[in-house]
Amino acid sequence: MKKILAFAAAGLLMVGFVGCNEKSNASKEAQEAMDSLSMLLGDQIGMGMAQQMLSKDSTADLNEAFRGLEFIANADTSKSFAAGMEFGMYIAQMYNGIEEQFGMPINKTVFVEHLRKAFTSATPLTQEQMMKMQEDQMKQQETVQRLQDRIMAESPKAKANKEAGKKYMSKLKNDKSYKFTKSGLAYKVLAEGEGKNFSDTDVVKVNYVGRHIDGSEFDKSGDQPTSFDLQQVVPGFAEMIQMMKPGSKVTVVIPGELAYGAQGHRGVIEPFETLVFDIETLGVDDAPKRPQIAMPQGR
Repeated sequence: MKKILAFAAAGLLMVGFVGCNEKSNASKEAQEAMDSLSMLLGDQIGMGMAQQMLSKDSTADLNEAFRGLEFIANADTSKSFAAGMEFGMYIAQMYNGIEEQFGMPINKTVFVEHLRKAFTSATPLTQEQMMKMQEDQMKQQETVQRLQDRIMAESPKAKANKEAGKKYMSKLKNDKSYKFTKSGLAYKVLAEGEGKNFSDTDVVKVNYVGRHIDGSEFDKSGDQPTSFDLQQVVPGFAEMIQMMKPGSKVTVVIPGELAYGAQGHRGVIEPFETLVFDIETLGVDDAPKRPQIAMPQGR
C-alpha cells in the first residue's frame, strides 16, 4: 500500500509541476494530462488495493468493498464533513470489533440515536469541565464492564466453554490422584516441597506451562522463571500457589470463573475457558520491586 500511495503522490507532484510551469498553455493540454493521470492512478491503485484485500480474505466481495470505497471517494471534501467521515470509519471498525468479541452485533439504532444527541449538542469545554467529564466516564466504565460481562456470560462461546469445562472436571473426579477445593479447583501434587506455604502478599518465582483442556499450550515461563505478585494474578492461580511451598510441583485445573472469566484474555483465552497449569514454585522473589506481570498471559 505504501508503494501505491507513493506512486499516487508522485503523480500529483507531476500535475503540480505542469500547473506551475505551463500556465501560459491552453488548459486543454493540462486537462488531458490530468485525465490520463487519473486513468493511470485508478488502474494502479485499484489493482493494488484489491490485491491487498484479497491477500487478507480471498473470498472478499470486491463489488461490495467498492461500494464503500466509492462512497468515501465521492464524498464532500469540506473539513468538517471529512472529519466526520474519519470518525465514522472508526465507528465502523468498532462495530466489527464488538461483533467479533461478543458474537452479536451492536444495536445500531440505539447507538446512533444516543451518538447523535451527544455529538450535536456538544460545546467546547473548559479544562475543569473536561476533567469532570473524564471522571464521569471512568465511573461509567464500571457499568460498561458489568454489561459486557453479562453479554459474554450468555454468549454461545461462553456457554460451550462452561459445558466443556464441566465435562473435563467430571472426568477428573474418577482420577484418584486429583484433589478438589471448595472453590472448584482440581489439582494433582507432583512434589510436596519444603518450608512454609506462600501468602497472598508474596511475589513468587515459578516455572509454569499453561494449556487449554485439549492439551494445546498457550503460555509458559520459558528458560527463566517468572515472578508473580499473588495479588495481581487470576484467583485460581493465586489460590493454588498459596497451597504450595518452595519446591512444590502441581498440575492444577482452573475453571473459567476462577481464571479469566467472561472477558477471556487477549484473544488467547476464550470466555469462561477452563485452563490447566503445570506449576513449580521456586521461592519468594526478594528482588527490588519492578513492574508486576498482571497474570499468566498468552505470548
